[in-house]
Amino acid sequence: MQIAETAKQDGLAPALIQRLGARPWVATVFFSAALIFLVQPMYAKMTTPLMGGAPAVWNVSLVCFQAALLGGYAYAHVLGRLKSLPLQVGIHGALLCLAALALPLSISGLFGAPDPEHPALWLTGTFLVSIAPPFAILSATAPLIQHWYARSGRHDAEDPYHLYSASNAGSLFGLIAYPLLMEPFSALSAQSLLWSGGYGLVALLLVTCGLIVIARHRQPATEAALPAPTHDSVSWKEKGYWLLLSAIPSGLLLATTSHISTDIASAPFLWAPPLIAYIATFIIVFAKTPLISPAVADKYLLFAVGAALLMLNVPIFNSQIVLVGLVVHIGALFLAALCLHGVLVSRRPAASGLTEFYLLMSLGGVLGSAFVALVAPQIFNDIHEYPLLLGAALLLSPRFLGKGIKLTLDRRTLAFGAVSLLAIGLVCAYVALTRSSHSDNMVTRRGFFGVVKVYSPEGQDLTLMQHGNTIHGAQIRSQTDRPTPLAYYNAATPIGQAFTRLSGSATHIGVVGLGAGGVACHAQPGQSFTYYEIDPIVVDLATDTDHFTFLSSCTPDAPIILGDARITLGHAAPKQFDLLLLDAFSSDSIPVHLLTREAMQLYLSRLSDDGVLVFHISNRHIDLVPVLARIGAAEQAVMRHQFYMPTPEEAAQGVQPTNVMMFAKSETALSPFAEDARWQPVTADDQRPWTDDYSNLVGAMLETHMAN
Repeated sequence: MQIAETAKQDGLAPALIQRLGARPWVATVFFSAALIFLVQPMYAKMTTPLMGGAPAVWNVSLVCFQAALLGGYAYAHVLGRLKSLPLQVGIHGALLCLAALALPLSISGLFGAPDPEHPALWLTGTFLVSIAPPFAILSATAPLIQHWYARSGRHDAEDPYHLYSASNAGSLFGLIAYPLLMEPFSALSAQSLLWSGGYGLVALLLVTCGLIVIARHRQPATEAALPAPTHDSVSWKEKGYWLLLSAIPSGLLLATTSHISTDIASAPFLWAPPLIAYIATFIIVFAKTPLISPAVADKYLLFAVGAALLMLNVPIFNSQIVLVGLVVHIGALFLAALCLHGVLVSRRPAASGLTEFYLLMSLGGVLGSAFVALVAPQIFNDIHEYPLLLGAALLLSPRFLGKGIKLTLDRRTLAFGAVSLLAIGLVCAYVALTRSSHSDNMVTRRGFFGVVKVYSPEGQDLTLMQHGNTIHGAQIRSQTDRPTPLAYYNAATPIGQAFTRLSGSATHIGVVGLGAGGVACHAQPGQSFTYYEIDPIVVDLATDTDHFTFLSSCTPDAPIILGDARITLGHAAPKQFDLLLLDAFSSDSIPVHLLTREAMQLYLSRLSDDGVLVFHISNRHIDLVPVLARIGAAEQAVMRHQFYMPTPEEAAQGVQPTNVMMFAKSETALSPFAEDARWQPVTADDQRPWTDDYSNLVGAMLETHMAN
């Protein structure tokens, strides 16, 4: 009845606007945020074949996205200060069309191949020319829509912040939908086209919301009810708090991701859960009725941070400990972000200062993430920023920084403060002790591709190379002249068996993944070795004779080619290698772009007609045998598989359990292994092989756990 009266009095358009209610606004912020967080894993997937599978690719990408988000918020802030709403809508519509020229999304070749010495610069530049234009203009949606909503004349227009909760719900949907819905069922090219269609839909919704506000402003009856934009003064001290309260959780997000990927388990599917927890806190604190009160979360923050600090030195030896570690560290991130974001929201300004609030909140996010992704690797030799940021989150918790920064000096608060300061002291002591222990018996180097450590376990005649939480090579210290290969490369392991049995026929040998160089001492007279390695730090440590002498004593003149194998191996001559070893790991996982059909085509093309490809696939989380079997079958390769468990005596000497697959172009090439029952033929199922366009890590992980 009310709608009919409105239609009769003011015409059909106002009645339609009233019928629609807040739906266009909610739909716009939800779908724009979903697109923003769909493109992030898409971009990581696009760059992976060029950058390897290091967690830093994800972290630097997040910094790029946050910087573009900051640009979008700055643009929304400037646009919102224009008095003319039609002008705002017109400018934004024009820029939406201009940014659409970058669609469909793809990786620009403007900067050529990545520079392994400066990968972050290449990644940043490529993002700017490939993804940034449509991403930045979409990033302006949340603050701009809320600014327009504040001038819409609706009953709740004076407090449009609840729309940011819908925006973060869209972010969460996009982040979860990609690995569960888009990646398993569509190729990357189809994903890009689908994203372009979504961009068009959001552009239409944005312009529609703008036209709704213009239409409401043109109604004489509501003109007076629509407030003109005002700009209340906010102190610089208050703006500083906004920056701090957004920077610490943002930095902690990346620090938690780095710690999980470096010290717990390195797998791309584990990069998303911390971000999901982080985004969920925004949904909660910006809701009209928060599901969890930040004050309630604050009660458990100290215990969560304490548990996370205690877990830092717990050795990871089985999947149960991995799961406990993930829950503890992501839980600490969630509670810390919820507490600090709750304080931030409690200090938000009136709607007139909305765009500036979001601008400074975004700037704080960029500063926090940039510190972790770009600065911390230069000043810390390990993930020390993680415990430090946990401590900082305690100091900024609601008991200290409630609304108005009012500190009540009662016994309870003083006790909490004393315990918090003690925790900070323990954090600092942890960092100091860790660094001092490294200087006595450990060399720790940190770079773009992770943390690499070289150390000698107490009481053992061994020197180990460790990347993340995985051993990448071992040498008996007392052996300097042609040391015995250990770990995965001992003569008893499948890799050692391959080198031994092919020693008479393999003249040219390629090795992808250098490690400590242990495989070098399988070299025989007349053989030539070529090594491929992506991490300059690994090369420096493996060639330092104070640590390892495999390379210097066994293949002193062998070239080491720096860069991602998909690029550098492509420069090798066709049919160059009689034996090609694929042993490329980021901590304990193989980068996905080395597990695709295009990658297999490259490997087989570099094998001689009777050449053999030996693929090291040891992994604690995913059974890669069916994954590679599908790829090998698609390329009509002959395949064998062996999982080797060392005897107790071998394990005591440093030999590791090793899982290996072998590929060749013909049965003749694998004839030296025909009578060895340990090498079993492999057949593929009818599932889809992975390609550069398609992979399904989550599905492979679930398949592995169901089989076990």
